[in-house]
Amino acid sequence: MMTIGLVERHGELESLEELLRATALGRCQVALVGGPVGSGKTELLHALAESAMRQDAVVFTALATCAEQVVPMAVISQLLSPSAASETSPGLVRALAEAAAEVLALPPEARLAGDGVLPTPALDALCSALAAAAADRPVVVCVDDVQFADAGSLDCLLHLMHRLRYARVLFVLNESDHHRRYNPLFRVELLRQPGFRRIRVGPLSPAGVEQMAAAELGRDWSVAHGARCHAVSGGNPLLVRALLDDHRTAAALACAEPPDDALETGESYGQAVLACLHRGNEPMLMVARALAVLDASGAPELVDRLVGLAPHEVGQAVEELAVAGVIADGSFRHPAARAAVLDDLSPDHKVRLHRSAARLLHSTGAAATEVAHHLLAADEPDEPWASQILRAAADLALHDDEAELAIRLLKLATRVAVDEDERLAVTIDLVRAEWRVNPALSASRLDSLAAALRDGRLLPFEAIGVAKTMLWHGRVADAVEALSLLGRPGDHSRELAAELGALAKWLRTCYPELLEHLPAVPATGKARTLLIGFESRAAGLLSTVLTGDADDSTLSSAEQILRASELDDTMLEPIEHALLTLVYADQPGRAASWCDPLLDEAVSRNVPAWMARLSSIRALAAVRQGDMAAAERHGETALARLTPRSWGMAVGMPLAALILAKSALGDHDGAAALVNNPVPKGMLTTRYGLHYLHARGIHHLATERLGAALSDFVTCGDLMDRWGIDRPALVPWRSAAASALLRLGEREQAVMLAEEQLEKASPGHSRSRGITLRTLAWAGEASRRPTLLREAVVNLEQAGDRFELGLAIAELEESQAAVERPERSRGRSEQTLRLAPSSRPEPVDDGTSVEPQAWVPAQRSPGQPDVAALSDAELRVAALASLGCTNREIARRLFITVSTVEQHLTRVYRKLKVGRRADLPADLQVPLPETAVAQSARMLVVAYRRKVGMNNRRAAEVG
Repeated sequence: MMTIGLVERHGELESLEELLRATALGRCQVALVGGPVGSGKTELLHALAESAMRQDAVVFTALATCAEQVVPMAVISQLLSPSAASETSPGLVRALAEAAAEVLALPPEARLAGDGVLPTPALDALCSALAAAAADRPVVVCVDDVQFADAGSLDCLLHLMHRLRYARVLFVLNESDHHRRYNPLFRVELLRQPGFRRIRVGPLSPAGVEQMAAAELGRDWSVAHGARCHAVSGGNPLLVRALLDDHRTAAALACAEPPDDALETGESYGQAVLACLHRGNEPMLMVARALAVLDASGAPELVDRLVGLAPHEVGQAVEELAVAGVIADGSFRHPAARAAVLDDLSPDHKVRLHRSAARLLHSTGAAATEVAHHLLAADEPDEPWASQILRAAADLALHDDEAELAIRLLKLATRVAVDEDERLAVTIDLVRAEWRVNPALSASRLDSLAAALRDGRLLPFEAIGVAKTMLWHGRVADAVEALSLLGRPGDHSRELAAELGALAKWLRTCYPELLEHLPAVPATGKARTLLIGFESRAAGLLSTVLTGDADDSTLSSAEQILRASELDDTMLEPIEHALLTLVYADQPGRAASWCDPLLDEAVSRNVPAWMARLSSIRALAAVRQGDMAAAERHGETALARLTPRSWGMAVGMPLAALILAKSALGDHDGAAALVNNPVPKGMLTTRYGLHYLHARGIHHLATERLGAALSDFVTCGDLMDRWGIDRPALVPWRSAAASALLRLGEREQAVMLAEEQLEKASPGHSRSRGITLRTLAWAGEASRRPTLLREAVVNLEQAGDRFELGLAIAELEESQAAVERPERSRGRSEQTLRLAPSSRPEPVDDGTSVEPQAWVPAQRSPGQPDVAALSDAELRVAALASLGCTNREIARRLFITVSTVEQHLTRVYRKLKVGRRADLPADLQVPLPETAVAQSARMLVVAYRRKVGMNNRRAAEVG
């Protein structure tokens, strides 16, 4: 049975056995077996030796090595060793010992005569030993890797062939194709031998590779992967065997059968590639290393110049590498081969090659990305043009969404910049690149940028960008200084006026309190770039909707911006403003429909900052659509993609959306954890802080911290009024404050706030009107409640806020049950529920509610001595039960489960010593700490004084 190493080698073995048969007839035969490294020549030699020994021949073997190439007579010394012969009879041992004594007794410098051959006595002894061995049976002399044999041994072999021409001796010499240039005289002399035959061993065919694979991994695997295995190995048996070994090793590590879906390449394959190279010639190794360093840029003319070889030498080495199965079409057959060659380089050698490659490619006008790759690998390039190349490559990397690569390129560029101005330009680029991955990375560079700004080394548009970055990171004082420096003499160009106009709109929508720090410049100006025009237009639309002057054209313009914008670093801010314009115009559904594909694109391009900022807007839109599960998901994504530190001052918006979502879903512990996290000090003076204050207040409201809730709502309103953006569509702080006041028993003040909000809610803002009408229904007279709730349902249904709509439907049903005929009430409720089947929130078990209660609590009556034993949760359940509500109605009203209602009632009956619902006191009321009432009253008084004072000032200004 043929061994795996002899696949497709039966013809070559048959030729050698034919020579062996001719040798047995009494004539010396010589075979030179050639082929690429790893092609199976050694296995063929071993197979011949085994066949010869089975035919009772004596076999001598020797292996030439590169290390012994300078050792005189190294190969002959091996042949003279008794262990080199397959037969060690006493006569043969004695003859070999005598020949060895003649050869080895001479000092190394005297072992060769002047003509390059052994002295006659030694040669005679060696011939006698071989002739004696061949007298009885054939002798086979095998020398593997003869290309590495020393010159003396080669000359000696030639003389033996001449002297033993009529002896039964077969000489079989193996050589590698890659060393055909060794000792040309020896090769010529071989051709003159009468019994000489050349035998060629080539790569395996695809069928041969499949045969090898089938023998080791089975027929199914070989059929599935044989073609790929041949493509990677080029048919080189050594590489094929290495691939099979790697695959088997990977399967063993995975404790499973060899996987069928991939061709494994591992350590064995890499080592086999290196074996081919190191057993080949020096040009092969040099060219392989050059190709590994140049990679895709490895054109022949570049390889010539990189390794310093003549073109024909490079061409021959490339051909030999291809025959060896290492490369194909001028590049490595598999990336693992290239990686192995690179890993084999010493660090210093690798750096030298990469530096040379960078200079070479730059001199030929290669692409910046190709040159920059080698500059990175060289680590410390000393070329004056390196920084510019690195910046150009980083820009292309950002365009291809390879932000991490861009950051590496720019960090290297800062180290090799030729002067401070170039280093400043690189730093600005680096901040932009780091912003994509993690804005917190740019914070450490703001000091150097601030110094450059003070020194006047930044252009106005660069200074504006630096100021925005400072504000993001909460460095308000530095940002104010940056803004003030924009007003220096000579800076008031028409372009600057346009950019400052866009900046003013941006500040009005994000950081209103900083508007006063902008320098006074002419009101007109032409935008420096189209981008400035986009930024100004988008910020202007957002400012319009926040001040309450938005109409249908505002929304159309916002969608035009979204339609015309491509997602990138420069357009992200206009896109955000356009999306928020839709959200604040009570069009969260339209905003979501635009945001979703943008978010998908950010995810597919793997840009963390884009994903985070778009997820934050998407979470806000989901809250206003009443999809609290989606709001929670997007809010968590926003905070996962960027840490709170990376979010900077803008963290308030994703935090707010997530707090609102968790509160609505009953996860008050999760909301509390978010509220308890520290936030940037200046965040509460930004638009992001308004969202956060409102959300924190809702959390306090849900957890019965009414004083804290009212404080947050009033603070929020105070800021909005001061900034001139007091619109319910931004933050409905009045309805939230009215809810807190209702629980505090301050009905009159609650009604006033609700009516004010209704006046400010634009007719087109149906969500704001719906929330306000629902609050006003419970703050006002009971007789008007159903009418107001019906109108709230219509508005919320139109707005598409499922959560608020569910609350309004439930409250409408209860109010109609109280003041109208039950059948009319039920018909209206069922009709509305059909319109919004998923509008009701899921019940929770903690006994609290996020939104204002549909009933107005008051102080606990002192005339009920046993009521003091009830908890607040038990008292809420008991109060509703005393009004005749069923357990299911109580559960729905308080957003708890029916089981929780039953448990509360059981404890209520036991504490009040009653046995049924009808025995409950009719005037049960919810308690409220007196300090909360006092606190809320003081807050409202302050708020009213402020508003009156501001109104008086405005009236005076108008007058």
